[in-house]
Amino acid sequence: MKIVLTTARMILREFVESDAETLFALDSDPEVVRYVGLSVPTELAPYQTLIRERYLPYYQRYPAYGYWAALERASNEFLGWFHLRPAQDYRFAREAGYRPGDVDLGYRFRRAVWGRGYASEGAQALVRRALTTEDAARVVACAFVTNRGSLRVMEKAGLRLEAQIALSEFETPALVYALTREEFARAGR
Repeated sequence: MKIVLTTARMILREFVESDAETLFALDSDPEVVRYVGLSVPTELAPYQTLIRERYLPYYQRYPAYGYWAALERASNEFLGWFHLRPAQDYRFAREAGYRPGDVDLGYRFRRAVWGRGYASEGAQALVRRALTTEDAARVVACAFVTNRGSLRVMEKAGLRLEAQIALSEFETPALVYALTREEFARAGR
């Protein structure tokens, strides 16, 4: 398994098939999936398939992007995950107004580590990476208006509110946040 990024407190590494149980446990917490439109899973097999058929091929297709396990450096404890992917891969890309060249930032963390700054720390590092060493024109992210924690993470990562949108499958409106390469450079980050 390849380490793709290290921050002050975390290691982000590529997923391996044996991580399926960890992802299953993460999504089995109804509070964790409350704002992502998922039902609580009932079996492990879909997570094995997800890693094998979606996450692992990403590493070959897009060497700079993908889905990564976030581990605490001190304990090697699984905290959650991040993704940085071409924004056109988001199932609501059209509704969110994502454009070619945009890169979508996403994350999900265990409830036990909420409020400790891990999501913000990783998001800041990934935004910096996307806008300084990769070819991203803009980093984008989307969350329901009710998901205050995720919205705070986007703001701490330097993204700014761009639009409120309706997603076809949900009644709750969502907010789109974005940061362009030029805005990032002007801010001197």
